[in-house]
Amino acid sequence: MTEEVSYARLREQMSRALTLFASVTLFVIMWLVVIDVVSRDAFNYSIVGLFEVTEILMGILVFAGVPIVTANQGHVAVTLLDGFIGPKLRLLQKYCVNLLCTVILVIFAWRLWDVAGKLADYNDVTLFLKIPLAPVGYFMAIMTIISVPIQIALTFLPDRDLTEVSAENI
Repeated sequence: MTEEVSYARLREQMSRALTLFASVTLFVIMWLVVIDVVSRDAFNYSIVGLFEVTEILMGILVFAGVPIVTANQGHVAVTLLDGFIGPKLRLLQKYCVNLLCTVILVIFAWRLWDVAGKLADYNDVTLFLKIPLAPVGYFMAIMTIISVPIQIALTFLPDRDLTEVSAENI
């Protein structure tokens, strides 16, 4: 089995697991909001602390998607110069951009881990429900850390677009 097939299989399995997790998280957010709106309109009663729960779940949802977006190369890409530069320069561009993205992910993960540690040190909790914030911060850091090896792998795996362009130029 080639590295590319092995990576594709792992990416598919991890992507499904994280997508399921993110979907369940979004489903919970959706139903909490629906129940809150109905209870407010029908019974003039609002769920206490729903804002805090929604805020935490949104953070979890967003950071659960970081490895998925990274693996699918779903980041924002500007392709203004792609028509003007050759395959070798595009390959250099791919390496530079992916390595820069890796460095940025490492910095984000480090800062998130640092902030989560401070939240844990201070025993920081939400205002109404007293939900500890450190585990959420650690989850965000871990999801970002998971994205780092994915980004590194993308740097060194063959790019289909570059291979097709090179084959056309031969």
